[in-house]
Parts: sequence; C-alpha cells; structure tokens
Amino acid sequence: MRFILAALLVIATGVQAQSDRGRPLILLVHGRGMLDRDTALTRALWVEGLRSGASTLTHAPVFDDRDVRVVWYADILDPASDAGCDYAATDPRARRATRGDDGLKMVAGVAGGLLGALSKMVDDKETSTQMRELAGDASFLGDSRKRCASEDRLGVQLERARSEGRPVILVAHSLGSLLAYDYLSARRDTGVVRELATLGSPLGSPDLRRLLIGGDERDTLTALASVRDWVNIRNSGDPFATAVPLAHDIVTTPPPDEPDPHELVGYLRERDTAQAILGAWCKAFTSGAPRGCADVPSR
Repeated sequence: MRFILAALLVIATGVQAQSDRGRPLILLVHGRGMLDRDTALTRALWVEGLRSGASTLTHAPVFDDRDVRVVWYADILDPASDAGCDYAATDPRARRATRGDDGLKMVAGVAGGLLGALSKMVDDKETSTQMRELAGDASFLGDSRKRCASEDRLGVQLERARSEGRPVILVAHSLGSLLAYDYLSARRDTGVVRELATLGSPLGSPDLRRLLIGGDERDTLTALASVRDWVNIRNSGDPFATAVPLAHDIVTTPPPDEPDPHELVGYLRERDTAQAILGAWCKAFTSGAPRGCADVPSR
C-alpha cells in the first residue's frame, strides 16, 4: 500500500510539474537571523505578506502557493553544520575570495568558533540562537566554503525551475541579496532570471560588499548576464538598505503597522514591492496569466 501511495504521489507531482510548465515562479532568498525558524511557518508568513501586497493592486486572484518557493540556507551557517564546497579555480568567486582581507577572515573564523562554542553553554534558548546566528554571520564572512554551499542552494532551485520550464522572479532580502549577487555573478548564461528584486540590500556599499563576499577595490559592482531586469527596493528608514547603481532603484515607505523597516514581510506587504514582483511575474507568462494580472502594471 505504501508503495502504491508513493507511486501515486510521484505521478501526481509529475503531472503538476508538467501543467506548470511556462508558469513563472517566485524564489525568495532570505536574509540573516533565520536559524531555528520553522521553515514552513516562515514561508507561510512571507506568502501571506506578498498576498497582502497584491491586495493593494487587485482583488482578483493572482498567484498560488505553488508559485512561491524559498531558498533556505540558514542551516548551512549553523556552527554545527559541516556543509561546504569549493569554487572552481576559474570561478570569479574564487578569485574574489582570495582578494579578501586574510586578517579579517582569521578574526571572523576565531570569533565564529568562539560564539558557536559559547552558545552550547548558554541555557537560554533565545540567547543561544542569537549567538549561533552571529557565528553564522562570521562564517559567511570568513569561510568561502560556507558561502559556496549556501549559494549552491540557490543554484539547485534555479536548475529545478529550468528543468520544469518555469521562468524565475528572484526576490533576495538583505544578506540574501549578497548571496544571490555572488552566485549570479559567476553565471554566463543569459536570461536565467527574468527579474532580480533586491530588498533591503547592502549591495550598494562597496565596503560591506567586499567585507561579506570578498574582493578589493578592483571588484566593482557588475551587471549580471543571467538577469534580464534588476530592481532594488529600499524602505525609508531601513539602515541596511542602499541604492544599487545598476538596478532600477525604488524608495518605499513600510506599512504603518510594521515596527521594523528592514523586515522582509514588511517589504512584501508594501504596494511598490508587490507591483515590482508581481508585475514581472505576470509579464513572464506567454499565455494563461491569472485574471488578477490585468490589474497589476509592469514596469
């Protein structure tokens, strides 16, 4: 019986994937601070946030749950994780990593190891999680193998979407925007991503960019061959958000009931963000776009 049920599930999944061929997909890449979060509940919160943003544009249905996937990498940055990989020698990310500040990498490695060890000695769960998150930040900064493994998660999702024939709208928040940029900068195939939307991104700061993904003054922000369109959205009052010269820059105001202007769900609930994401999503249809797309303007 279990074999029959499993076979039916595989068949149903294959039928669904076939029926979704040509249907655009929204990929969300999270920022920092996601360790120990319930992935299903967090995804549901973000989907509902985007649905709330869509309601400021139209009351007709637009996207379904199956149209949104999350690229989750927080577990890789957990000090307890030994996940890692190496960039190929010819990969521009490998060259960028070698140009980083070795002294800073060493300090980050020591600090991350210390925080990871201390987190095991703390009884308070919230404090322990915060210390592990800081250790994870340090490993992203100082360990290119951790960055490689984190970026591979995005690569896997993009290749899955490609195999399913689904155009991608990539939405990357905060630290996730650095991850997405670093990964996409190494791809030379064109049009992989129909639109890249960076939200609350520090990418526009050369110092922060080089600090987090390596490089020196030679490593300037470059256009991404694999991205057709790039929009950068930053909430007023968001201390981590910067203007990105290569993107269409949009300054927004977070919803009045959102206490943190950097929070991802606040961005997704905002009208300009929803229009940028869903406008590109609707535009990526060749036919059969949902009824609500008629009310969602594209840029």
